Amino acid sequence: MATEWYCRLMGAELGPFTSKQLLEMARSHQVTPDDSVRKGPDGEWVGAHRVKGLFEDLSASTIIMAGLPPDVQAALDRRQQEQENKQAAKKPKPSAVSWHYIGEEAKVGPLTFDELKVHGRQGLLKPNCRVWSSKSPKWRRAREVEGLEFE
Repeated sequence: MATEWYCRLMGAELGPFTSKQLLEMARSHQVTPDDSVRKGPDGEWVGAHRVKGLFEDLSASTIIMAGLPPDVQAALDRRQQEQENKQAAKKPKPSAVSWHYIGEEAKVGPLTFDELKVHGRQGLLKPNCRVWSSKSPKWRRAREVEGLEFE
C-alpha cells in the first residue's frame, strides 16, 4: 500500500496525498517548510522541513520518506548533486528580489514588488493570500507585507 500524507495548510487539514503529490506540492510552493505534515491518518504532525527529500536543503531533513518511488528518489539524488556542483563552480551573485503568492487558482510569480502592488490594487492578490520573496522565503499573509494595498 502506498504511503499516505496529510497536510495542515492555513488551518485546514488536507489529504490523503501520495508521496509524489506531496513532493509536487512542495515544488510548487503549496506546502512550505513551515507547514505541518504527517504520514498516515494517525501519524505524528511534524514540520514539513523534516521530511527528507521534500525541500532543497536535504541535510536539514530527519525523516525518511518511505514509499518514495525509486525513480523519484534517483531524480532527487541527481538534482542534489547538480546543485552541489553548481554551488562549487560559482559564487552566488546578488539578484533582484522576486515575489510569489498563492492566489485563488494557482501560484503566481515571479513578480517585482511593483507588479505585486498592482496585483493587490487590481484585487488579484487578497490580504489573506500567502506571499513570499526570494529575499525572505518564509510565507506570510499579504496583509503583513508593508507597502501593499488591496482593492
